[in-house]
Amino acid sequence: MEKKFLIVGQGIAGSLLAYDMYRAGLNFTIVASPDKRAASSVAAGMYNPIVFKRLTKSWMVDDVLPVMTKIYQDLENDLGCRFLFPMDIIKPLADNEKKMWEERMRDASFSDYIVGMGSNSIGKGFKDFDFYGQVTNSGYLLLDKLLKKLRKFFKSKGLLAEANFKYKDIGFIGGGITWHGISAETIVFCEGHHAAENPYFKDVGFNPTKGELLEIECEGLSEDYIFNKNLFVMPLGKNRFKIGATYDWKNRNEELTLEARMDLLGRLDNLISLPYTVVNHWAGIRPTVIDRRPVLGTHPLHKHVAIFNGLGTKGVMLAPYFAREMVRFLSVNDYPLAKEVDIRRFL
Repeated sequence: MEKKFLIVGQGIAGSLLAYDMYRAGLNFTIVASPDKRAASSVAAGMYNPIVFKRLTKSWMVDDVLPVMTKIYQDLENDLGCRFLFPMDIIKPLADNEKKMWEERMRDASFSDYIVGMGSNSIGKGFKDFDFYGQVTNSGYLLLDKLLKKLRKFFKSKGLLAEANFKYKDIGFIGGGITWHGISAETIVFCEGHHAAENPYFKDVGFNPTKGELLEIECEGLSEDYIFNKNLFVMPLGKNRFKIGATYDWKNRNEELTLEARMDLLGRLDNLISLPYTVVNHWAGIRPTVIDRRPVLGTHPLHKHVAIFNGLGTKGVMLAPYFAREMVRFLSVNDYPLAKEVDIRRFL
């Protein structure tokens, strides 16, 4: 079986790359390993145009956000399900943050993202804070639901192979690669944090980060906004909320820990005043890179081996835009990738 592309991995990177290829009429197969869970499947799916730590705009947000919205709306139409839920974020402010927030409100370049300030009550069930800021053009994506729907879609089209991928099974021929009877011009690795073990990309600066998050049930807690104060509280409807997240750079496993659970609940107790019940606990490993930028391109010594990875904590926002860039790079001769994301910064 001859294919133009073989895509390894069906997390958010591989799925959106495949979706763009499908719409472009390109010939491909996705290899999804049933024994490897994508971090995307347990991610919160939240998107936020503002970096609260420095109160700056998220990297490339003016460019990536319109593409993100369009692609997810197209997916909703094509798959007949709703995935994208716009929702403003409320951020309680300390005294030193209030002045900077006021400065950003006067800055026209932030007008699409920072929309106001308030005081005292921020919503039923939340403790009162002196001041809070409001962010718009934010929200969340039902990422696990989207990936499952896309998996079913690609499988129905005969474009998905469920197999445990092993690097030793790759064969090289003059015009491309072979794998289990499939010949392809290019293999594109979209493996998430597993790319840190990929022998072709061992010199890329991967720095995977473990994260844990919770789901709680809390009757009466306001569901009008996402709240963010040392953690996020994201409404899912029907009194359910996702709570997160932790960052662990030492342990690269998906084990649930009591330490992370108690850390999140301790922070939550400082924010809300209503009783709640923990109903779910997840752990995943984010595919982060040392410079916090995606990794796109082909291997300098193996022109038939490519990578699309490193979306990190901003995957929901970045994946649609850079999947489009990757398709252009793979299908248009001499298409230039931005230096910030080009794999040649490492290899």
